[in-house]
Amino acid sequence: MNIAPIAINLPRLLAEIEALSLFSDAPPPAVTRILYTPVDLASRRYLQQLVEEAGFTWRVDAIGNTFIRWPGRDPSLPAVATGSHCDAVPFAGKYDGVVGVLGGLEAMRSLKEAGVQPQRSLELILFTAEEL
Repeated sequence: MNIAPIAINLPRLLAEIEALSLFSDAPPPAVTRILYTPVDLASRRYLQQLVEEAGFTWRVDAIGNTFIRWPGRDPSLPAVATGSHCDAVPFAGKYDGVVGVLGGLEAMRSLKEAGVQPQRSLELILFTAEEL
């Protein structure tokens, strides 16, 4: 299998972290995204848009955890998962939680763009109320 060099698109990742930090009820540089507020819901829609643009699927469970999936070559195998949260306690920093989400998404996109097709499915989990 010919695989292109795998490179993280750092400008894209940093731009998305910056864009997500603007979904806040606090002025920059602080970030406040309280769970299920209009700002939190808008930030989740933004993330779902990025996921769809990358060609991955997503689903939301009963409490709001989002599971972003990249199917592997052998769907009978258990998935490999990573993730974090994007809701933010009052006056958090812009990297709080979102690096684990957007960093995971960037890793998946970079692998896909390099022509990798994982044997196991990969899941990126956006946890709801991870800090509560």
